[in-house]
Amino acid sequence: MLRKGSIFHQFINKYWVEHHYVPVDPVAELQLDLSRPIIYLIAQNCASDLLGLQSCCLQAGLPDPCSPIKVDQENLSATIFIEDGALFSPEAPLQNAPYLRKYQQLLDLHRRLPNLNIQLLPVTFYWGRNPGKQGKKSRLDRVEQPPVSSLHKIYIVLKNGKDHLIRFNKPVSIAALRHRLDQQRNSNDKQSANKLAKIALTYFANQKRYSMGPKRLNSSTMIEAVLQQPLLRQAISATAAKERCTEPQIELQCRKYLVEIAANLSYPLLSVFRLILKGLWNHLYKGIEVNHAETVRQANQSGAEIIYLPCHRSHMDYLLLSYLLVEQGLAAPHVAAGINLSFFPLGPIFRRSGAFFLRRSFKGSPLYAAVFNAYFSMLCKQGYPIEFFSEGGRSRTGRLLTPKTGLLATTLKTYLKQPERNVILVPIYIGYDHIMEVSTYIKELSGQKKDKESVRQLLTAVKNLGNFGHVFVNFGKPINLKKHLNQQVPNWQTAGINERQFKMQVQQVARQVMVAINEATAVSALPLCAAILLASKNFQSTKAIFLALLGKHQQLLELKSKNSSLTYPKEKNCRVYRQALSMNKFEQDGELVFCSKNQALQLNYYRNNIVHVFALSGLVCHTICYLMRINKTLSFDNIIYYGAKIYPFLAADYFLKTAVNIARLFESELLQLRAIGVFKFEKDEYSVADTVLFNVLAQHLQETFLRYQQLFTPLLSCKYWLNVDYRALCAQAKENCRPSSIDSFDEKVTQVFLQTMQTEYPDFVPKAQGQILQDLFAPFCSIDLQHTEKTKKC
Repeated sequence: MLRKGSIFHQFINKYWVEHHYVPVDPVAELQLDLSRPIIYLIAQNCASDLLGLQSCCLQAGLPDPCSPIKVDQENLSATIFIEDGALFSPEAPLQNAPYLRKYQQLLDLHRRLPNLNIQLLPVTFYWGRNPGKQGKKSRLDRVEQPPVSSLHKIYIVLKNGKDHLIRFNKPVSIAALRHRLDQQRNSNDKQSANKLAKIALTYFANQKRYSMGPKRLNSSTMIEAVLQQPLLRQAISATAAKERCTEPQIELQCRKYLVEIAANLSYPLLSVFRLILKGLWNHLYKGIEVNHAETVRQANQSGAEIIYLPCHRSHMDYLLLSYLLVEQGLAAPHVAAGINLSFFPLGPIFRRSGAFFLRRSFKGSPLYAAVFNAYFSMLCKQGYPIEFFSEGGRSRTGRLLTPKTGLLATTLKTYLKQPERNVILVPIYIGYDHIMEVSTYIKELSGQKKDKESVRQLLTAVKNLGNFGHVFVNFGKPINLKKHLNQQVPNWQTAGINERQFKMQVQQVARQVMVAINEATAVSALPLCAAILLASKNFQSTKAIFLALLGKHQQLLELKSKNSSLTYPKEKNCRVYRQALSMNKFEQDGELVFCSKNQALQLNYYRNNIVHVFALSGLVCHTICYLMRINKTLSFDNIIYYGAKIYPFLAADYFLKTAVNIARLFESELLQLRAIGVFKFEKDEYSVADTVLFNVLAQHLQETFLRYQQLFTPLLSCKYWLNVDYRALCAQAKENCRPSSIDSFDEKVTQVFLQTMQTEYPDFVPKAQGQILQDLFAPFCSIDLQHTEKTKKC
């Protein structure tokens, strides 16, 4: 019998317990079919769990778990529990007759009704997320371990009622399950029921353990464990011999380093911090949208060690992501943070929230590097989820930066020592409608010295807090290290990996992470409108044309999102426009939409967040404009021939996929552009059908090609790469770009261009190729087709 709850339970559930469930849209994310019956599988028959489940099912649009299901004139319970409840001591789960009878009833129904296919939906309940400390035996701290008595459960509800998470899991088809069981020999329904009970018990126990994370070591125990690492002991011995001192003296220095580095995660403080952050997000943002979290939950459920690799655009990133991971039913990660953030009072708070600190550079301190690597390896071996920013620091331009591979190399080294582990890298895109540091970034890129993080800076930021619009967090496609190595180095498990292969794999994994982050881009209202406005002549447009362009960009995004993790605003274009306008980053006067030069500098940052999404579209339009300029036919072969010369630079600059088949890549893009009305294709030639849209799409890359031209033109006067003065080249290009560019000239980005140039032309650029490239890199000139399709108007 289901325990629907006494008046006491109902009172507590209504006025004390706060329910939260994941995924937010279980029907869509778990691909539930509401036309088929759903039966909920839960671990224990408990009133507090059932009341919470009933409340969350109502909010999520799922069937009531307390209402029976009628199938073929039989009444079925909508809930199956593995263990019955008891006041003091729960019954042994595998002797639970009600569970056996319900399961046998389902098997009989599916044998009798071949077309019946009931969905079995496992549900997990979390009352608090503290996994406890290693070595602590208190029963009350092990609330995640079923079964518990009714009195014990009351204590749990009263203690953790404000942190109750209900997780809906991937459904199981009973028809498919019955088919598999029928194929097994010497298996009757009772044996099958017992087998399922054992599987379900293991499933629930593993899921809770993986979602809460491993039991934690306190700081002092962790430090002692790190000091016993064999590689660190070797480093201590070598340093002692080199500096002619004793090992205890070197060990003391290592302890000081570890105190500087180590996190001291406190779940009670983390719970309080979560409440503070929840209030902060509600004050700052209109909403936080999370996409594709279910893929991470499934990876986590498999027992994999998770490494989170988000892009980095704001100090809000690590606070926001740690908060969201816990809200999504995942364990709180240990976060790698720069030592510059270890200042009072935030440093101790961050440290007890899971942050561990590292210096910006390990150069000149091999002992510190050995200590940090040993600590990081210990975190991995203990199974703690880890989060670090592969870019190293925050992006000042809005584009992804070239990844710094130090921590990624340490991750790969640690994995190679224990290849039986399952390590998964999770790329994450974080996007904002407003970033409070943008003004500071613009000043820093113009030459102003970066301010050191301090309490004063914190108070200034708090004073300026306001409504910052929406935040978007998209989880990208997970990267399994074992699968990656099996594909790239097939014999690595037997022959090993040499130093050259290791460095190559680190670089490949790093690039794959960055590509996956960009593929998971959340295109939101403000960056999309910023891209369109900055691509319009003189940064202005009539509202009617602007809305039409916005609608066309949404159509293009819909086509691009079909084969990626990309998300975009699906509301009507007028509503998207109003959302962007409300952020006060550009203006409308009557029917004119425009922005000032100062506003354009800020809008450029947001445009850069998403410009890579339109990079290939812009390249196609830019190439066609070039063909018009040199009076060549707009054939598919010509478009590929000239476009392929530029694509490697854009792929490196914007972390686009490396093109295995460039023709197929361009063909797909041209089909998309034809679908939204940019081009027509007649008699084996393309022609421009919508000049306004064509011009805007090409202008998305205007700043990029201006930078390329200014960097490339001086190269033509050189003959060999050894003759190139890169620093002088960048300085001159920056000076040349300054009068006509709103894009910040970042030397880190220019290095990507120059490295790609050397990769594509290792023996320097031939004269014939150089002239073509110079013309291809020339900034785009808008076209006017009123007279002829090949007349240009610059």
